[in-house]
Amino acid sequence: MLIFFNIEADMVKYRLKRIPFAIRCCIFFQLVCWLIPAGALAGTWSGEVARVADGDTLVVTRGGERVKVRVAGIDTPEHGQPFAKEAKAFTVRHVGGRVVRIVEKETDRYGRVVAWVTPSGGGEELGSALVRAGLAWRHIHFSKDPELMALERAARKRRIGIWSQPDPIPPWEWKHPR
Repeated sequence: MLIFFNIEADMVKYRLKRIPFAIRCCIFFQLVCWLIPAGALAGTWSGEVARVADGDTLVVTRGGERVKVRVAGIDTPEHGQPFAKEAKAFTVRHVGGRVVRIVEKETDRYGRVVAWVTPSGGGEELGSALVRAGLAWRHIHFSKDPELMALERAARKRRIGIWSQPDPIPPWEWKHPR
């Protein structure tokens, strides 16, 4: 048995030596990335929602610190746009005052943590829930998520929320008219 493992180990070493070093490094990196859960790299934590600023922005308490969190992949109507109040009210009902799980994606230019937000006790991720309810756009500049695309198509087809209007203006166009 020991001889068999020595032969196998020698064969593996011989074959590895034939693979260029750069390719071996790439393979190693891919294996490491595959083995580490995405949340471990991005930053996953829980906190209580202290305040809902608008439909897609929350203030979450994390270890005594208040962190401004922007829901990833979506954009809800801005203050003054149709359905802005409804989007905020939906967010308050979905996560207001509750403990949520935050999976960080990045930090935006305003210093907010851009993240996926899910109620800790279970439930749908907030961005998906808002898009499903017709209260948010999938942000075309920041999300290629096929699930959000499908949810938006379904909401448009049902003509609910923002899609009940003849020509809804996305917030990124409404903020910066041409």
